[in-house]
Amino acid sequence: MVLLQDPWLSIITVGCVVMVEVGLLGIMKLWSISLNAVSVVNMVMCIGIAVEFHVHIAHAFAASKGTRRERAKFALTEMGSSVFSGITLTKLLGVVVLAFSSSEIFTVYYFRMYISIVVLGALHGLMFLPVVLALIGGPKDWFLRSVRHI
Repeated sequence: MVLLQDPWLSIITVGCVVMVEVGLLGIMKLWSISLNAVSVVNMVMCIGIAVEFHVHIAHAFAASKGTRRERAKFALTEMGSSVFSGITLTKLLGVVVLAFSSSEIFTVYYFRMYISIVVLGALHGLMFLPVVLALIGGPKDWFLRSVRHI
C-alpha cells in the first residue's frame, strides 16, 4: 500500500495475488503434488513472484492519466512488454531446464510448481489485472481527494 500509494489498487493487487495462490493450490491437486515443507516454501515464494507480476502494471496504472480504460491500456502498453520479457520469459527459461532433471524433487516440486506460478502470474498480471483495473480501478487520486474532505 505504501509503494502504490493507493489503498484500492493495493486491495486489487492483493486479490490477484490470492487468486494466483489459490490457482497454484488447484494445480497442485491436479498434479497430485502433496503439501509438505518443500511445496509450502514454494507457495510462500509464489506470493512474492505473483506480486512482481502485478505491481508493475498497477503502478503504471496509478501513475497514468485519463479514464480507467485509457490508464489500463497505458499500463499494459508501457509495462506489459517489460513484465512479459523481463519477468515471464526469463523465469520460464530458468525453470525449463529443471524439466530434464533426473531427480523427482526437481521435476515435481520445482519444475511443475514454478512453471505453474509463472504461467498463472503472467495470465493474471497481463490479462486479468488490466481488465479489472479498467472496470473498477478507481479514478486518479480518489483516495487523496476523499482524505481532503475529512
